[in-house]
Amino acid sequence: MNKHSLDALRSVPYFSALDAAAFAEITRHCTIREYGPQELIIGHNDQTFDVLFLLAGHARVSLYSADGQRVEFRDVSAGTIFGELSAIDGQPRSATVECVEGCVAAVMRQPQFLAAIASQPQFTMAVLRHLAGQMRSMTTRVFEYSTMAVRQRLRSELLRMAEKAGKGKASALLSQAPTHAEFASRISTHREAVTREFAWLEAQGFIVKQGRALQVPDINRLRALVEEDWN
Repeated sequence: MNKHSLDALRSVPYFSALDAAAFAEITRHCTIREYGPQELIIGHNDQTFDVLFLLAGHARVSLYSADGQRVEFRDVSAGTIFGELSAIDGQPRSATVECVEGCVAAVMRQPQFLAAIASQPQFTMAVLRHLAGQMRSMTTRVFEYSTMAVRQRLRSELLRMAEKAGKGKASALLSQAPTHAEFASRISTHREAVTREFAWLEAQGFIVKQGRALQVPDINRLRALVEEDWN
């Protein structure tokens, strides 16, 4: 790995708390891989066990039904770990991960990942926090699918994306916003329902379309709309 790659890994939460010796020991087992837009990184049911840390780019986690219907679970942005489940339990890949745009990832082999889990408490806690966050996210989604109408699920999903993109700011720009079909697969509905709801949100000023990008000019206003749905 080159120095630039090592510096990039230092900014990833799983490595940032390690001392110099631990960081050097773990990262010497990593390799850097580059992927093009739309390229497959991990395939569903693959018998591979590498763990990846996304350093740059944007990827998406999905599953495809037998007839090709796509169900999206989450986006992967820089600083995120993925592939850890198969490394931990030795089972085939549980989902597909594809690049939305060009990506750069640090790849760690399963034995070295498990060794780091066993020997580096800071690294272990970072992985556990990630897994806890994924469990909380899935719990929320199951509740929404079971209790909310389509418009409520879409607004909640849009708010989550805006809060992540905004990073504490009053507004957010989703530069790689999912298409209406991709939104539909993410909230378990059809594209036409998403299109109708987006038209209403745009007419009311909750969103502003900018080509493929989507601006949320007032996150607090959108949050108030979502909270109204919950009440």
